[in-house]
Amino acid sequence: MKPRYHKIDGWRGHMIPGTAVAGVSDTGTASDSPCPTPEVLDEIKRLRRDVLRPAGIKSRTRFGNSSNVFCVKRWVVVSPADYARANELVLKWLAEHKHDTSYIHDAV
Repeated sequence: MKPRYHKIDGWRGHMIPGTAVAGVSDTGTASDSPCPTPEVLDEIKRLRRDVLRPAGIKSRTRFGNSSNVFCVKRWVVVSPADYARANELVLKWLAEHKHDTSYIHDAV
């Protein structure tokens, strides 16, 4: 599957890996970080533990650029064969956990 471009406005955006099912912005570990690394990693861990592993779907985390020099994107990617099923499960989980997650989002 080909990567896709997420356009933010006329000059900003970022690439999304083709088989990404979720993503987070990571702004590091500084005391004033709006998306602190430990918290974003916890949300990725929860998603993988609660959704993907029980379904027998293997996943990896990939890094990508963002339009912000102080931010990196982390993407949860799956194999092309598992993409449709994983995406469906992840979207459902994200909707169910919109009040107890702060950083993780879909990759649509």
